[in-house]
Amino acid sequence: MSDFIAWLPDADTLDALEALCAALPGAFPAMPPLQVRRRAQLHMTLRYLAEGLPEDPARLYAALAAVAARTPRQALQLERVEIWPAAAVIVARPAPSPALDTLFADLEAVAVACGHAPEPRQPMPHVTLAYFPRGQHAQGLPEAPVVLPLPIDACLGSLSIARTAPGSYDNLHWWPLAEPPCPYSGPEA
Repeated sequence: MSDFIAWLPDADTLDALEALCAALPGAFPAMPPLQVRRRAQLHMTLRYLAEGLPEDPARLYAALAAVAARTPRQALQLERVEIWPAAAVIVARPAPSPALDTLFADLEAVAVACGHAPEPRQPMPHVTLAYFPRGQHAQGLPEAPVVLPLPIDACLGSLSIARTAPGSYDNLHWWPLAEPPCPYSGPEA
């Protein structure tokens, strides 16, 4: 099991991400068969919590509630698909966003203040769409851009604490972000 702070997309965004996942095999026909993520697995990790949740997560939950209360909902555009050969994954990446950078910095500060080691890597916001089969590597990458159903307009409207579960993620706690600029209905149940 692992715990992390995440964005769990709303139903409309999940529909668009599912369509994107379904288009991947046709867009990359020369690649090995992909292990495409299912709807219940689609999310964006905002901060991995390597040490897990403390026995009493109240302090962490209060700090995340404070971040959510002061962070406005933000438009998020998933604008491109990237293949990360070293990780053997295909991901959707959002357009650069100063608001998202600020959110990452706030979440890093909360995690460190609540006893987690500083994150040594630069945040690379993404939604994992597919994995290559074990032992396979990215092969047959197209030279020309592929046609995929992008961009996907979404709203980052909440923070969640999620935990890996077989085939999906359990949403342990959820906080809505502050009101506008974008509409949001909350995480899918």
